[in-house]
Amino acid sequence: MPSHPGLFKDLNKRASDLLTKEFPSEKQENKVEFKGETAQNVSWETSLVQSKDGSVLGTFIPKYKWRPYGTTFSAELKTTKDFKAEVAVEDQLAPGLKTTLSGESRNNELIGTCGLEYKHELATVTASVDYGSAAGSAVKASAVVGSQGFTLGGMVDYFLGNTVESSVRELHTVAGYYTDEFDVSAFGKLLNEKDQNILGANYFHRVNSDVSVGTEVQFDTANTDTKPKLTFGGQFRLEQDSLIKAKVDTAGKVGLSFQQRFNKNSKLTISGTVDTNNLAGKGASTFGMTLSLS
Repeated sequence: MPSHPGLFKDLNKRASDLLTKEFPSEKQENKVEFKGETAQNVSWETSLVQSKDGSVLGTFIPKYKWRPYGTTFSAELKTTKDFKAEVAVEDQLAPGLKTTLSGESRNNELIGTCGLEYKHELATVTASVDYGSAAGSAVKASAVVGSQGFTLGGMVDYFLGNTVESSVRELHTVAGYYTDEFDVSAFGKLLNEKDQNILGANYFHRVNSDVSVGTEVQFDTANTDTKPKLTFGGQFRLEQDSLIKAKVDTAGKVGLSFQQRFNKNSKLTISGTVDTNNLAGKGASTFGMTLSLS
């Protein structure tokens, strides 16, 4: 177990990864990625992602770690001409404190972001604010408190509008209990932009080193016509270098994923999802492939 309750974005991570990771999304079909690192503390990531419409997005992410000063310089360049540069300083101003300053070109706008992250044995706190968008700025904050496996966390995303009214875009709370073998949690999400108010719970259990299972249920209380969604998933390690995952939900979607690691530097993931309620319809099935090299 970590020496702190964990960041809010990492709560429910094992259950979320089991039910979503390695399955194709609506935005991604095929991906080739390459990761490398040098002895001079320089690392990089390069990826090519082909979407359903056939378009290809390329991304290049170099990083340099200045270890004596706990500083990381990184950049992100995309073939859409979007660019981001970031400087992060960790454990220098105070133990457990990380400060981040970044600037990016996004949709023909120059946006700057300042962020703070603090980790303590009983709590973690994050906060960030961006500036530069014509529509307005976003202020995000989260906090997690915990002890002996019990955690309680909350996150808020508040929009400070220049051309539209300021409002809370998202409010998210999670309460859970986490151990090495299993996680159980309940959560609530208020998504004003999507007019959704979601209540749910999930459970993850690592049966042994080869088998893991998990489930999640969600209710959208803001839309009475929407049925509750229940998802079951599991993964099984066939051999030391091969892994299979499967999931099914009450909406009729079935997912299957197979991952084969050829050696320590390469692995291939093939996956697909099928909508069993719309087998003859457009977009009833989605297939994806990811080749990872390092």
